[in-house]
Amino acid sequence: MDLNGYFDPVSLDRPEFHLLPEKYSFVRNISIHTPDRPIRNMDQYQLALIGVPEDKAAYIRGSASAPDRVRSMLYQLRKINKNVKVYDLGNLKITGNINDTYYAIRDITLELIERKVIPFFIGGSQDLSFGVILALEKMKGIRQLVTMDPRLDLWPEKDPEINSRNYLNYILDKEVKKRFTYSNLGHQVYFIAENQVDILEREFMESVRLGELREDIRKAEPLIRDADFLGIDMNTVRHSDAPGVTNPSPNGCFGDELCAITRYGGISEKVKVCGLFELSPEKDLNDQTSHLAAQAVWYFIDGLSHRLKENPVETSDHTKKFIITPDELDQELVFIKSNLSERWWIEIPVKNPLTNHNYFISCSYEDYKKACNNVIPDRWWRYLHRLGN
Repeated sequence: MDLNGYFDPVSLDRPEFHLLPEKYSFVRNISIHTPDRPIRNMDQYQLALIGVPEDKAAYIRGSASAPDRVRSMLYQLRKINKNVKVYDLGNLKITGNINDTYYAIRDITLELIERKVIPFFIGGSQDLSFGVILALEKMKGIRQLVTMDPRLDLWPEKDPEINSRNYLNYILDKEVKKRFTYSNLGHQVYFIAENQVDILEREFMESVRLGELREDIRKAEPLIRDADFLGIDMNTVRHSDAPGVTNPSPNGCFGDELCAITRYGGISEKVKVCGLFELSPEKDLNDQTSHLAAQAVWYFIDGLSHRLKENPVETSDHTKKFIITPDELDQELVFIKSNLSERWWIEIPVKNPLTNHNYFISCSYEDYKKACNNVIPDRWWRYLHRLGN
């Protein structure tokens, strides 16, 4: 597959000033698709930056101009760890048909994943995630989606067209939903209809409210560790930290919490795709939001440079097994702890047909402590029902 046909080369004006001496900056440490340097040798890279200047299906438009603004800020940050090779593929070519964009994202995602390259999409509106979902649907096994969004893009009213408020309805289709699990981070209850929560509970999916997430941002790590796709709506960040978004709110996550989330995504050995969406440069102040988004991308790459490949199914000197039999459960709960990263997993007594072993899902030390006190972790129940059906 020749990726050159999908992308316009990068074309940016030189910045008025540099945050760092140019030789120490990000732009000097990556490969860039330019008119005289076509895309090639993708197998040598770990991450591909992809701008998607598209918002035709957005509920509130204005995000199509975001990719180049984020890119210009990112280029000025400190150069990345040499262990991670990054290729900026440029901006996806946009046609008059939004479906062309979705299927282009699908094809590019599949191609890069096959080459073991992580696509990082900089949008554009949140419905662009639909293209990633189409790609993951073609892969074997159950795929896990994690979004960070103040709302749930599960629109209860029927609409035949995909848009930024309803794109997740697709994973609730009778046949499609067998292939996905879904979690959301940071919803704000006054933006959520009751039936949206009911839909998630009925399908054994989940959303962590903003207050719970902000009490301890580390609660997000186990969810992200299991994700194939991490999709972030920048409206999650409060207005004072990110004024340049499509639908700002006075409440939300802080900027540093966003960066913690993207770093968790980079560290996770399962995350195959990431995306940042819903920036609106016309509403921004001194490029503050574009700069924050650039820092979020930077932290993802920093996390990627620290990835550890840990398989809880394969016991080793680096892992410990803990077995608990709660009073209210007539079976054992098996926990695995890594001595390298201090991370935890819990076994689900359902066989994974791809590995011929039981599923293991990520959990926290807090889940283990609850089990020791005869409290069954909610995630264990949820996944037992989800995977057992």
